[in-house]
Amino acid sequence: MTGYTTNIQKGGALLDDARLMVEAWDPALSPEENLHAVRDGDRLAKGTRTRAADVVLRVLKPRLVDPGPFVIEALQKVQSDPAAFADIVYFEAMRDDELLRDFATGPLYAHYLAGRSHLTVEDTLEWLEGLTEPRARAWSETVRLKVARGLLAALRDFGVLEGAVKKRFRAPAMTNPGFAYAAWRLTRDAGTDRILFTTELWHAWLLDARRVEELVVQLDRCGVWTYSAAGSATRIDWRSTQIDEVLDAAA
Repeated sequence: MTGYTTNIQKGGALLDDARLMVEAWDPALSPEENLHAVRDGDRLAKGTRTRAADVVLRVLKPRLVDPGPFVIEALQKVQSDPAAFADIVYFEAMRDDELLRDFATGPLYAHYLAGRSHLTVEDTLEWLEGLTEPRARAWSETVRLKVARGLLAALRDFGVLEGAVKKRFRAPAMTNPGFAYAAWRLTRDAGTDRILFTTELWHAWLLDARRVEELVVQLDRCGVWTYSAAGSATRIDWRSTQIDEVLDAAA
């Protein structure tokens, strides 16, 4: 646990920047060379090199480069599917940003379960003000407001909320490729497929246990894996452990 940061206020989802970086990424170059080219080559059109470097090094690199080359490879694979692209970036953003993950799997989902139709800046500020994490407690009111707006803007861009001013809940949904990627990442890190049925991460897409199982069954039909269930016992056998083959099957 590294503690909460205010990185979410730097632009939220940054999907357009992520897409531009993925499009510019040259597999013949090293990650460092690619990052240098994106940062200093005006690929992100941020106006200044300082702003571009801030976005690349503090947000995009930790999200999309540091985990390994498979993230960029996966995003290149789903470039033509904006919703799947957003799902993958959302997963990696939550892995990198504890604040986004905890908000999305906590109060966001709780408000949705409570039957709320929308989420407000005031709701978000209330949660931020109640945090006991040391770094978060030191934030000024201005920083909290920017972080609250950044969280809601990111969740809108990731497709969980909608609306320019009043952020309404969208219907729970996740693309097959997005779910396949997240499942591959989770089981890869945990070493067991059981995590797919126990993790709270699906709450970030407003998915309950029934919807998760529906997606598991869909990917069985697509040929991503073979799924079997007997009572409370479940088993998933992957047809391939290569992410490009997984995404091909899920598409």
